[in-house]
Amino acid sequence: MPKVSAERLEATRRRVLDGARRAFATHGYEGATVKILEEETGLSRGAIFHHFPDKDALFLALAREDAEEVAGLVDEAGLVEAMRRLRYKDAGWLGVQLEVARRLRTDGEFNQAWEQHLKGIARATQARLARQRDAGVVRRDVPVTTLAAFLSLVYDGLVAHLATGMPIAHLDGVLDLVEQAVRETPDTTTRSTPDD
Repeated sequence: MPKVSAERLEATRRRVLDGARRAFATHGYEGATVKILEEETGLSRGAIFHHFPDKDALFLALAREDAEEVAGLVDEAGLVEAMRRLRYKDAGWLGVQLEVARRLRTDGEFNQAWEQHLKGIARATQARLARQRDAGVVRRDVPVTTLAAFLSLVYDGLVAHLATGMPIAHLDGVLDLVEQAVRETPDTTTRSTPDD
């Protein structure tokens, strides 16, 4: 049997992930049967499960990939910038995010496995906010943990709304308002609240 190159293996793995993303977005986790996964990837069951031991591992790989992308973007440019870039995400990406939220609510094992990724995004958000607060950019009268929670809630709401397929009128204005809410202003410089 001829040896398959690492590039070809990675290309097939990517094809599986991309097809699975479409399947999960369209049919949900439970509805994405092996037959549907085969149709969406254009690959056989054997080829799909050569790269991932089961459907759960395949879903987790997609969700991890997305979480790492968001955490990196948050660390580099902030959560508001991550929100601004959501408009360019396709239905597959948004669908995986909704499925993650559903599984967090209904699947205890998934919730435990996913907790480290949520903490990673929270740490990246808080670290960036703390750096910006030290630089005089972010308000000092609200604890960094509260600001991070506020931004996370807005982000999650925006993902849920966009995943419904409905556009958000005045999205840039809304996100400008969110950004202004965490920025240092003359009104917020006089009061100081320690982090909790």
